[in-house]
Amino acid sequence: MHYLVIENKQLEELTYDIVGFLWDNGNEISIQGGYNDKDSNYLRTDCIVSLDNSPFSEQDILTTKPFIHFCEDGVYSNVIPSPYRIFECKGLNKQTLAAFFSWCMRLNLFKK
Repeated sequence: MHYLVIENKQLEELTYDIVGFLWDNGNEISIQGGYNDKDSNYLRTDCIVSLDNSPFSEQDILTTKPFIHFCEDGVYSNVIPSPYRIFECKGLNKQTLAAFFSWCMRLNLFKK
């Protein structure tokens, strides 16, 4: 799969932890500061990944492509109908990312 990761300068270290996890599982990754529907990375991507250091908001969702959104209160996706919290956490940090990655590995998620 090809993931477009939207950079968040405030969460740069966590952004690159996510990129590393996806890459290590055999996925193609593009990283950029934003996106639009005419961008070549956007057009060829299978899923958009974003990070935010605040709680989830309906304004955070993207409706034209599958997305995974990491935020303070969990990990959300629209792969399951409507934005659905696929993983709950209390704060976005290295420990919660490690727990999320462990959970993904047990379920064989994000494997090519």
